Amino acid sequence: MELIKLYWHQIVFIIGLVVVAVKLSAQVNSIQKDLNNLTKDLNRRDTYVETVKLRAEVDGINRNITGLWAFCDKLRDKLNGSSG
Repeated sequence: MELIKLYWHQIVFIIGLVVVAVKLSAQVNSIQKDLNNLTKDLNRRDTYVETVKLRAEVDGINRNITGLWAFCDKLRDKLNGSSG
């Protein structure tokens, strides 16, 4: 008991350090989880943006193909109309 009376300041200090270390560790884990969630959200958003861009490109290509087929049909009609 005399040992506790002599070193109670140091014991309280060490217990305080342990409590602070545990709280800091829990906060770091929480922040890491939040960061992982944000990273996943950013990846999902980037994927969505890329998908929208690719969809716009595909739509443009489809319009070009439709235009080419319309041109071919007109050309065919001209050739068939002038030869008949």
